[in-house]
Amino acid sequence: IQSAPQTPARFAMYAFCFTIPYGFILALGGLIGFLVKGSKVSLMAGVGSGAAMMALGTFSIQNYKRKTSYTMYNVLSLVVSGVVTYMMGKRYADTGAIFPAAVTGVLSLVMSLFLAYRVVMPMPPKKISSD
Repeated sequence: IQSAPQTPARFAMYAFCFTIPYGFILALGGLIGFLVKGSKVSLMAGVGSGAAMMALGTFSIQNYKRKTSYTMYNVLSLVVSGVVTYMMGKRYADTGAIFPAAVTGVLSLVMSLFLAYRVVMPMPPKKISSD
Protein backbone atom coordinates (compact mmCIF):
# COMPACT_ATOMS: atom_id res chain seq x y z
CA ILE A 1 0.00 0.00 0.00
CA GLN A 2 1.40 3.35 -1.03
CA SER A 3 0.90 6.37 1.21
CA ALA A 4 0.12 9.87 -0.02
CA PRO A 5 3.16 11.91 -1.06
CA GLN A 6 4.49 14.05 1.74
CA THR A 7 5.33 17.73 1.50
CA PRO A 8 9.01 18.70 1.70
CA ALA A 9 9.87 20.52 4.95
CA ARG A 10 10.57 23.81 3.16
CA PHE A 11 6.90 23.98 2.11
CA ALA A 12 5.55 22.91 5.48
CA MET A 13 2.54 25.20 5.83
CA TYR A 14 -0.90 23.95 6.76
CA ALA A 15 -3.83 25.28 4.73
CA PHE A 16 -5.62 26.57 7.83
CA CYS A 17 -2.71 28.99 8.34
CA PHE A 18 -4.08 30.85 5.30
CA THR A 19 -7.79 29.98 5.14
CA ILE A 20 -8.68 31.88 8.30
CA PRO A 21 -6.83 35.13 7.41
CA TYR A 22 -8.12 34.87 3.82
CA GLY A 23 -11.66 34.46 5.14
CA PHE A 24 -11.21 37.48 7.37
CA ILE A 25 -10.02 39.56 4.38
CA LEU A 26 -13.07 38.47 2.35
CA ALA A 27 -15.46 39.29 5.19
CA LEU A 28 -13.79 42.64 5.83
CA GLY A 29 -13.96 43.46 2.11
CA GLY A 30 -17.67 42.66 2.05
CA LEU A 31 -18.28 44.86 5.08
CA ILE A 32 -16.27 47.74 3.59
CA GLY A 33 -18.15 47.38 0.29
CA PHE A 34 -21.41 47.71 2.19
CA LEU A 35 -20.28 50.66 4.32
CA VAL A 36 -18.76 52.61 1.41
CA LYS A 37 -21.18 51.82 -1.44
CA GLY A 38 -24.20 50.48 0.42
CA SER A 39 -23.89 47.20 -1.50
CA LYS A 40 -25.92 44.48 0.19
CA VAL A 41 -24.64 41.97 -2.40
CA SER A 42 -21.06 42.80 -1.38
CA LEU A 43 -21.98 42.38 2.27
CA MET A 44 -23.68 39.00 1.76
CA ALA A 45 -21.11 37.59 -0.67
CA GLY A 46 -18.04 38.89 1.18
CA VAL A 47 -19.16 38.09 4.69
CA GLY A 48 -20.74 34.80 3.59
CA SER A 49 -17.68 33.49 1.75
CA GLY A 50 -15.36 34.89 4.43
CA ALA A 51 -17.33 33.24 7.23
CA ALA A 52 -17.33 29.96 5.30
CA MET A 53 -13.55 30.09 4.89
CA MET A 54 -12.99 30.95 8.55
CA ALA A 55 -15.32 28.13 9.64
CA LEU A 56 -13.60 25.62 7.34
CA GLY A 57 -10.22 26.71 8.68
CA THR A 58 -11.45 26.31 12.24
CA PHE A 59 -12.81 22.82 11.54
CA SER A 60 -9.50 21.95 9.91
CA ILE A 61 -7.59 23.04 13.02
CA GLN A 62 -9.92 20.97 15.20
CA ASN A 63 -9.23 17.87 13.12
CA TYR A 64 -5.51 18.64 13.15
CA LYS A 65 -5.57 18.74 16.95
CA ARG A 66 -7.50 15.43 16.99
CA LYS A 67 -4.86 13.96 14.67
CA THR A 68 -7.51 13.13 12.05
CA SER A 69 -7.76 14.00 8.37
CA TYR A 70 -8.73 17.52 7.40
CA THR A 71 -8.47 17.02 3.63
CA MET A 72 -12.25 17.39 3.24
CA TYR A 73 -12.03 20.94 4.65
CA ASN A 74 -9.21 21.76 2.23
CA VAL A 75 -11.36 20.55 -0.66
CA LEU A 76 -14.35 22.60 0.51
CA SER A 77 -12.10 25.65 0.99
CA LEU A 78 -10.82 25.13 -2.55
CA VAL A 79 -14.41 25.15 -3.84
CA VAL A 80 -15.21 28.40 -2.01
CA SER A 81 -12.01 30.15 -3.12
CA GLY A 82 -12.53 28.84 -6.66
CA VAL A 83 -16.02 30.34 -6.78
CA VAL A 84 -14.69 33.67 -5.46
CA THR A 85 -11.88 33.57 -8.05
CA TYR A 86 -14.39 32.98 -10.85
CA MET A 87 -16.84 35.64 -9.67
CA MET A 88 -14.20 38.31 -9.14
CA GLY A 89 -12.47 37.44 -12.41
CA LYS A 90 -15.81 37.80 -14.20
CA ARG A 91 -16.44 41.07 -12.42
CA TYR A 92 -13.02 42.37 -13.47
CA ALA A 93 -13.66 41.30 -17.07
CA ASP A 94 -17.01 43.12 -17.02
CA THR A 95 -15.91 46.32 -15.25
CA GLY A 96 -12.13 46.57 -15.60
CA ALA A 97 -12.01 47.61 -11.94
CA ILE A 98 -8.62 46.87 -10.39
CA PHE A 99 -9.99 47.25 -6.89
CA PRO A 100 -11.71 45.30 -5.52
CA ALA A 101 -12.35 42.89 -8.42
CA ALA A 102 -8.83 42.26 -9.76
CA VAL A 103 -7.13 42.38 -6.36
CA THR A 104 -9.61 39.97 -4.78
CA GLY A 105 -9.56 37.78 -7.88
CA VAL A 106 -5.77 37.46 -7.83
CA LEU A 107 -5.72 36.86 -4.05
CA SER A 108 -8.38 34.18 -4.48
CA LEU A 109 -6.52 32.60 -7.40
CA VAL A 110 -3.35 32.34 -5.30
CA MET A 111 -5.38 30.84 -2.46
CA SER A 112 -7.03 28.37 -4.84
CA LEU A 113 -3.64 27.28 -6.22
CA PHE A 114 -2.27 26.80 -2.71
CA LEU A 115 -5.33 24.81 -1.64
CA ALA A 116 -5.12 22.64 -4.78
CA TYR A 117 -1.48 21.99 -3.89
CA ARG A 118 -2.49 21.05 -0.34
CA VAL A 119 -5.16 18.65 -1.62
CA VAL A 120 -2.62 16.92 -3.90
CA MET A 121 0.29 17.16 -1.41
CA PRO A 122 -1.34 16.98 2.04
CA MET A 123 0.51 17.78 5.20
CA PRO A 124 0.98 14.79 7.51
CA PRO A 125 -1.33 14.60 10.53
CA LYS A 126 -0.08 16.02 13.80
CA LYS A 127 2.43 13.69 15.39
CA ILE A 128 1.60 12.09 18.69
CA SER A 129 3.91 13.63 21.25
CA SER A 130 5.89 11.40 23.58
CA ASP A 131 5.27 13.63 26.61
